Amino acid sequence: MKFMRHLDSPAFGETSVRAAQWRTALLAVATIALGFVFSASALADDSFDRPALLMAADEGTRADIGLADRHILIVRHARKAEESCNALDCPLGDTGLAMVARLNELLGDPDFDAVYSSGACRTYETALPAGDVIQHAAAASAPALCGGGTAARTREDAIAEAIGSDARWSFVAEHSNTSCNWIAAIAGADALAGTLCESGQLTSADYGDVFWLYRIAGEWRVEVLEGIFDVAG
Repeated sequence: MKFMRHLDSPAFGETSVRAAQWRTALLAVATIALGFVFSASALADDSFDRPALLMAADEGTRADIGLADRHILIVRHARKAEESCNALDCPLGDTGLAMVARLNELLGDPDFDAVYSSGACRTYETALPAGDVIQHAAAASAPALCGGGTAARTREDAIAEAIGSDARWSFVAEHSNTSCNWIAAIAGADALAGTLCESGQLTSADYGDVFWLYRIAGEWRVEVLEGIFDVAG
């Protein structure tokens, strides 16, 4: 009875009301804050200039990517018609062309501001969905370009141009032993950790990853879209 009288006392009643009011107020604030988070996320997705591409990124990094002022996407070429062929004119096979079609859907419109590939036809053909391709020599000993002609610049020239450019969107198609060079040169060697480039180059079996470099406040970061455009051979 003493306990019941204590519960019925005015002091307890007032305290209970205040506590209930505080709980209600805190719940309302939390609900509003959560609403702002979802609204901001939806707004970022809607306002980003390549929304389909953004949705392919990890949900936890989309907000950061939405803040970036520059983006450089780096891929290894799609699958060749003959895996053993390493000549500059080795074409993509049917599986490789299917990969390019998938990449085209992922990149969307409009064309990228700058598109780079080596002079090998397999990298050139992979880069075509991104826009007008500027080729560089695949190696010092291999200056020929896909479609004819001789490269006027080296890979190092192309990397330097990409780094110094103000292009918002750039795309690069390279080889298993050169794709990682681009990432390290732009974002630093530490950016290779935890990716298929960790050893410094891709293996012959590594296809379909998009290495998405994005810059925030002058700092380059890397998001990997693992196997995003691969088609099993």
